Amino acid sequence: MSDALAIAVCIPTFRRPEGLTKLLGALTRQRHAAERPYRLAVVVVDNDPAGTAAASVEPFSATGAFELVYVHEPQQGIPFARNCALRSVPAGTDLVCFIDDDEWPVEDWLDAMLEVRARTGADCIHGPVEPVYPPDPPRWFVAARVFERKRNEDGARIGYAASNNVMIDLAFVRAHRLHFEERMRFTGGTDYLFFAQAVRKGMRIHWAERALVYDVVPAARLTWKWVLQRQFRLGNTFAVSDRIEGGLGRRLYRLSYGLARCGLGIVMLPALAVSPYWGMRALTHLLRGAGAVSGILGHAFEEYAPTRLRDA
Repeated sequence: MSDALAIAVCIPTFRRPEGLTKLLGALTRQRHAAERPYRLAVVVVDNDPAGTAAASVEPFSATGAFELVYVHEPQQGIPFARNCALRSVPAGTDLVCFIDDDEWPVEDWLDAMLEVRARTGADCIHGPVEPVYPPDPPRWFVAARVFERKRNEDGARIGYAASNNVMIDLAFVRAHRLHFEERMRFTGGTDYLFFAQAVRKGMRIHWAERALVYDVVPAARLTWKWVLQRQFRLGNTFAVSDRIEGGLGRRLYRLSYGLARCGLGIVMLPALAVSPYWGMRALTHLLRGAGAVSGILGHAFEEYAPTRLRDA
Protein backbone atom coordinates (compact mmCIF):
# COMPACT_ATOMS: atom_id res chain seq x y z
CA MET A 1 0.00 0.00 0.00
CA SER A 2 2.89 2.36 -0.72
CA ASP A 3 0.67 4.57 -2.92
CA ALA A 4 -2.25 4.45 -0.50
CA LEU A 5 -3.61 7.82 0.59
CA ALA A 6 -3.50 8.68 4.27
CA ILE A 7 -6.97 9.74 5.46
CA ALA A 8 -7.80 11.18 8.88
CA VAL A 9 -11.46 11.27 9.92
CA CYS A 10 -11.92 14.01 12.52
CA ILE A 11 -14.73 13.81 15.08
CA PRO A 12 -15.23 16.73 17.47
CA THR A 13 -17.45 15.45 20.27
CA PHE A 14 -19.26 16.80 23.31
CA ARG A 15 -21.15 14.46 25.65
CA ARG A 16 -22.64 12.11 23.06
CA PRO A 17 -21.30 8.71 24.14
CA GLU A 18 -23.92 6.62 22.32
CA GLY A 19 -23.57 8.54 19.07
CA LEU A 20 -19.78 8.44 19.23
CA THR A 21 -19.80 4.67 19.82
CA LYS A 22 -22.12 4.12 16.87
CA LEU A 23 -19.99 6.31 14.61
CA LEU A 24 -16.71 4.62 15.57
CA GLY A 25 -18.32 1.24 14.97
CA ALA A 26 -19.41 2.32 11.49
CA LEU A 27 -15.87 3.48 10.71
CA THR A 28 -14.51 0.02 11.53
CA ARG A 29 -16.69 -1.36 8.70
CA GLN A 30 -15.49 0.96 5.90
CA ARG A 31 -14.70 -0.84 2.65
CA HIS A 32 -13.09 0.36 -0.57
CA ALA A 33 -12.32 -0.66 -4.12
CA ALA A 34 -8.90 -2.21 -4.76
CA GLU A 35 -7.92 0.68 -7.02
CA ARG A 36 -8.52 3.22 -4.23
CA PRO A 37 -6.42 2.05 -1.27
CA TYR A 38 -6.00 4.20 1.82
CA ARG A 39 -4.67 4.15 5.36
CA LEU A 40 -7.21 5.34 7.90
CA ALA A 41 -6.75 7.30 11.11
CA VAL A 42 -9.57 8.54 13.32
CA VAL A 43 -9.01 11.67 15.42
CA VAL A 44 -11.51 12.13 18.26
CA VAL A 45 -11.41 15.57 19.87
CA ASP A 46 -13.17 15.55 23.23
CA ASN A 47 -14.48 19.07 23.85
CA ASP A 48 -15.91 18.27 27.28
CA PRO A 49 -13.72 19.77 30.04
CA ALA A 50 -14.42 16.60 32.04
CA GLY A 51 -13.02 14.38 29.27
CA THR A 52 -16.05 12.10 29.21
CA ALA A 53 -15.48 10.76 25.68
CA ALA A 54 -12.41 8.75 26.71
CA ALA A 55 -14.55 5.84 27.93
CA SER A 56 -16.33 5.59 24.56
CA VAL A 57 -13.10 5.76 22.59
CA GLU A 58 -11.02 3.23 24.54
CA PRO A 59 -12.75 0.03 23.27
CA PHE A 60 -11.80 0.96 19.69
CA SER A 61 -8.09 1.50 20.36
CA ALA A 62 -7.11 -2.07 19.45
CA THR A 63 -9.53 -2.97 16.64
CA GLY A 64 -6.89 -2.67 13.93
CA ALA A 65 -9.40 -1.00 11.60
CA PHE A 66 -7.70 2.39 11.97
CA GLU A 67 -5.13 4.34 13.93
CA LEU A 68 -6.99 5.99 16.78
CA VAL A 69 -5.97 9.40 18.11
CA TYR A 70 -7.78 10.75 21.18
CA VAL A 71 -7.23 14.41 22.04
CA HIS A 72 -8.73 16.36 24.93
CA GLU A 73 -9.50 19.99 24.05
CA PRO A 74 -10.90 21.50 27.28
CA GLN A 75 -11.40 24.98 25.80
CA GLN A 76 -15.05 24.74 24.84
CA GLY A 77 -16.32 25.83 21.45
CA ILE A 78 -16.77 24.09 18.10
CA PRO A 79 -14.01 26.05 16.27
CA PHE A 80 -11.51 25.22 19.02
CA ALA A 81 -12.32 21.51 18.65
CA ARG A 82 -12.09 21.62 14.84
CA ASN A 83 -8.80 23.51 14.84
CA CYS A 84 -7.45 21.06 17.41
CA ALA A 85 -8.43 18.21 15.06
CA LEU A 86 -6.53 19.80 12.17
CA ARG A 87 -3.43 20.14 14.39
CA SER A 88 -3.72 16.57 15.68
CA VAL A 89 -3.89 14.51 12.49
CA PRO A 90 -0.98 12.06 12.08
CA ALA A 91 2.10 13.16 10.16
CA GLY A 92 1.80 12.44 6.46
CA THR A 93 -1.98 12.85 6.31
CA ASP A 94 -3.21 13.62 2.79
CA LEU A 95 -6.96 14.03 3.30
CA VAL A 96 -9.00 15.19 6.29
CA CYS A 97 -12.66 14.30 6.74
CA PHE A 98 -15.07 15.84 9.23
CA ILE A 99 -18.23 14.14 10.49
CA ASP A 100 -20.47 14.94 13.47
CA ASP A 101 -20.74 12.77 16.57
CA ASP A 102 -24.49 12.22 16.08
CA GLU A 103 -24.03 10.79 12.56
CA TRP A 104 -22.83 7.57 10.97
CA PRO A 105 -21.77 6.83 7.37
CA VAL A 106 -22.59 4.08 4.88
CA GLU A 107 -19.91 1.40 4.51
CA ASP A 108 -18.44 2.81 1.28
CA TRP A 109 -18.53 6.43 2.50
CA LEU A 110 -14.83 7.16 2.10
CA ASP A 111 -14.55 5.17 -1.12
CA ALA A 112 -17.43 7.12 -2.69
CA MET A 113 -15.68 10.42 -1.93
CA LEU A 114 -12.37 9.10 -3.25
CA GLU A 115 -14.05 8.01 -6.48
CA VAL A 116 -15.46 11.50 -7.11
CA ARG A 117 -12.13 13.07 -6.15
CA ALA A 118 -10.29 10.88 -8.66
CA ARG A 119 -12.84 11.68 -11.37
CA THR A 120 -12.99 15.46 -10.84
CA GLY A 121 -9.64 16.47 -9.33
CA ALA A 122 -11.52 18.26 -6.54
CA ASP A 123 -9.83 19.83 -3.52
CA CYS A 124 -12.89 19.05 -1.41
CA ILE A 125 -15.72 16.52 -1.53
CA HIS A 126 -19.08 17.09 0.15
CA GLY A 127 -21.83 14.50 0.54
CA PRO A 128 -25.47 14.17 1.58
CA VAL A 129 -26.82 13.96 5.11
CA GLU A 130 -30.13 12.16 5.57
CA PRO A 131 -32.24 12.67 8.71
CA VAL A 132 -33.26 9.69 10.87
CA TYR A 133 -36.34 10.48 12.94
CA PRO A 134 -37.36 8.97 16.29
CA PRO A 135 -40.44 6.71 16.44
CA ASP A 136 -43.73 8.53 15.80
CA PRO A 137 -42.29 11.97 15.02
CA PRO A 138 -44.67 14.93 14.69
CA ARG A 139 -46.02 14.65 11.16
CA TRP A 140 -45.95 18.38 10.49
CA PHE A 141 -42.18 18.69 10.90
CA VAL A 142 -41.51 15.65 8.72
CA ALA A 143 -43.86 16.91 5.99
CA ALA A 144 -42.25 20.35 6.19
CA ARG A 145 -38.88 18.74 5.36
CA VAL A 146 -37.20 21.14 7.75
CA PHE A 147 -34.43 18.64 8.57
CA GLU A 148 -33.71 17.69 4.95
CA ARG A 149 -30.73 19.17 3.18
CA LYS A 150 -30.04 20.08 -0.42
CA ARG A 151 -28.89 17.27 -2.75
CA ASN A 152 -26.93 17.59 -5.98
CA GLU A 153 -26.02 15.49 -9.00
CA ASP A 154 -23.14 13.12 -8.33
CA GLY A 155 -19.85 14.77 -9.29
CA ALA A 156 -21.36 18.24 -9.68
CA ARG A 157 -19.20 21.22 -8.76
CA ILE A 158 -20.76 23.24 -5.95
CA GLY A 159 -19.86 26.43 -4.12
CA TYR A 160 -20.33 25.36 -0.50
CA ALA A 161 -19.65 22.60 2.01
CA ALA A 162 -20.24 21.84 5.68
CA SER A 163 -18.29 19.90 8.27
CA ASN A 164 -20.98 17.24 8.77
CA ASN A 165 -19.83 15.20 5.74
CA VAL A 166 -16.74 16.42 3.98
CA MET A 167 -13.28 15.39 2.71
CA ILE A 168 -10.59 18.07 2.26
CA ASP A 169 -7.08 18.06 0.82
CA LEU A 170 -4.95 18.96 3.83
CA ALA A 171 -2.27 20.48 1.60
CA PHE A 172 -4.79 23.09 0.40
CA VAL A 173 -5.76 23.94 3.98
CA ARG A 174 -2.16 24.41 5.03
CA ALA A 175 -1.06 26.24 1.90
CA HIS A 176 -3.79 28.84 2.42
CA ARG A 177 -3.56 28.85 6.23
CA LEU A 178 -7.24 28.10 6.62
CA HIS A 179 -8.70 27.68 10.10
CA PHE A 180 -12.05 27.79 11.85
CA GLU A 181 -12.86 31.24 13.21
CA GLU A 182 -12.49 31.12 17.00
CA ARG A 183 -14.21 34.49 17.46
CA MET A 184 -17.41 32.60 16.56
CA ARG A 185 -16.87 30.35 19.55
CA PHE A 186 -20.48 29.50 20.38
CA THR A 187 -22.44 30.87 17.42
CA GLY A 188 -22.09 27.92 15.07
CA GLY A 189 -21.47 28.51 11.39
CA THR A 190 -17.67 28.45 11.49
CA ASP A 191 -17.71 25.76 8.81
CA TYR A 192 -19.81 28.06 6.58
CA LEU A 193 -17.17 30.77 6.91
CA PHE A 194 -14.28 28.28 6.53
CA PHE A 195 -15.55 26.96 3.20
CA ALA A 196 -16.63 30.39 1.95
CA GLN A 197 -13.06 31.60 2.52
CA ALA A 198 -11.69 28.44 0.89
CA VAL A 199 -13.80 28.92 -2.24
CA ARG A 200 -12.57 32.50 -2.53
CA LYS A 201 -9.02 31.12 -2.40
CA GLY A 202 -9.77 28.74 -5.27
CA MET A 203 -10.96 25.55 -3.58
CA ARG A 204 -12.88 23.28 -5.98
CA ILE A 205 -15.73 21.48 -4.18
CA HIS A 206 -17.60 18.58 -5.80
CA TRP A 207 -20.60 16.53 -4.65
CA ALA A 208 -20.46 12.78 -3.91
CA GLU A 209 -24.06 11.56 -3.88
CA ARG A 210 -23.12 8.04 -2.77
CA ALA A 211 -21.12 9.26 0.25
CA LEU A 212 -24.21 9.19 2.44
CA VAL A 213 -24.26 10.02 6.13
CA TYR A 214 -27.22 9.49 8.46
CA ASP A 215 -28.06 12.12 11.06
CA VAL A 216 -30.07 11.41 14.21
CA VAL A 217 -32.87 13.91 14.83
CA PRO A 218 -33.56 13.80 18.59
CA ALA A 219 -37.15 14.16 19.76
CA ALA A 220 -36.10 17.33 21.61
CA ARG A 221 -35.50 19.03 18.25
CA LEU A 222 -38.97 18.28 16.93
CA THR A 223 -40.45 21.34 18.61
CA TRP A 224 -41.44 24.77 17.37
CA LYS A 225 -38.98 26.44 19.76
CA TRP A 226 -35.98 24.49 18.47
CA VAL A 227 -36.89 24.73 14.78
CA LEU A 228 -37.57 28.47 14.82
CA GLN A 229 -34.50 29.17 16.95
CA ARG A 230 -32.33 27.22 14.49
CA GLN A 231 -33.65 29.19 11.50
CA PHE A 232 -32.93 32.47 13.31
CA ARG A 233 -29.44 31.26 14.22
CA LEU A 234 -28.60 30.30 10.64
CA GLY A 235 -29.47 33.77 9.38
CA ASN A 236 -27.55 35.30 12.25
CA THR A 237 -24.49 33.16 11.50
CA PHE A 238 -24.24 34.44 7.91
CA ALA A 239 -24.39 38.01 9.13
CA VAL A 240 -21.81 37.50 11.89
CA SER A 241 -19.51 35.95 9.27
CA ASP A 242 -19.96 39.00 7.05
CA ARG A 243 -19.16 41.33 9.94
CA ILE A 244 -15.91 39.44 10.57
CA GLU A 245 -14.87 38.86 6.96
CA GLY A 246 -16.65 41.38 4.75
CA GLY A 247 -16.39 45.09 4.20
CA LEU A 248 -19.11 47.74 4.22
CA GLY A 249 -20.52 46.61 0.88
CA ARG A 250 -20.93 43.05 2.10
CA ARG A 251 -22.61 44.20 5.30
CA LEU A 252 -25.04 46.40 3.39
CA TYR A 253 -25.83 43.47 1.10
CA ARG A 254 -26.52 41.20 4.09
CA LEU A 255 -28.75 43.83 5.71
CA SER A 256 -30.82 44.31 2.55
CA TYR A 257 -30.91 40.54 2.04
CA GLY A 258 -32.23 40.04 5.57
CA LEU A 259 -34.91 42.71 5.19
CA ALA A 260 -36.00 41.22 1.86
CA ARG A 261 -36.31 37.73 3.36
CA CYS A 262 -38.35 39.11 6.25
CA GLY A 263 -40.72 40.75 3.79
CA LEU A 264 -41.04 37.61 1.68
CA GLY A 265 -41.70 35.53 4.77
CA ILE A 266 -44.50 37.84 5.91
CA VAL A 267 -46.12 37.70 2.46
CA MET A 268 -45.94 33.89 2.47
CA LEU A 269 -47.21 33.34 6.04
CA PRO A 270 -50.78 32.40 4.97
CA ALA A 271 -49.25 29.22 3.50
CA LEU A 272 -49.02 27.91 7.08
CA ALA A 273 -52.74 27.17 6.90
CA VAL A 274 -52.53 24.94 3.82
CA SER A 275 -49.05 23.39 3.45
CA PRO A 276 -46.40 22.31 5.98
CA TYR A 277 -43.69 22.61 3.32
CA TRP A 278 -44.58 26.10 2.08
CA GLY A 279 -45.52 27.21 5.57
CA MET A 280 -42.05 26.26 6.77
CA ARG A 281 -40.51 28.06 3.79
CA ALA A 282 -42.36 31.20 4.93
CA LEU A 283 -41.07 30.84 8.49
CA THR A 284 -37.57 30.12 7.19
CA HIS A 285 -37.55 33.34 5.17
CA LEU A 286 -38.88 35.36 8.10
CA LEU A 287 -36.60 33.93 10.81
CA ARG A 288 -33.42 33.78 8.73
CA GLY A 289 -34.06 37.34 7.58
CA ALA A 290 -34.55 38.50 11.15
CA GLY A 291 -31.40 36.66 12.21
CA ALA A 292 -29.41 38.34 9.44
CA VAL A 293 -30.65 41.81 10.37
CA SER A 294 -29.87 41.28 14.06
CA GLY A 295 -26.41 39.94 13.21
CA ILE A 296 -25.50 42.93 11.07
CA LEU A 297 -26.72 45.23 13.85
CA GLY A 298 -24.27 43.56 16.27
CA HIS A 299 -26.12 40.67 17.94
CA ALA A 300 -24.42 37.26 17.84
CA PHE A 301 -26.80 34.46 18.83
CA GLU A 302 -24.74 31.85 20.72
CA GLU A 303 -26.69 28.63 20.16
CA TYR A 304 -23.80 26.50 21.43
CA ALA A 305 -23.02 28.38 24.63
CA PRO A 306 -22.62 25.95 27.56
CA THR A 307 -25.66 27.38 29.35
CA ARG A 308 -27.85 26.70 26.31
CA LEU A 309 -26.45 23.19 25.91
CA ARG A 310 -27.28 22.39 29.53
CA ASP A 311 -30.83 23.63 29.03
CA ALA A 312 -31.37 21.80 25.69
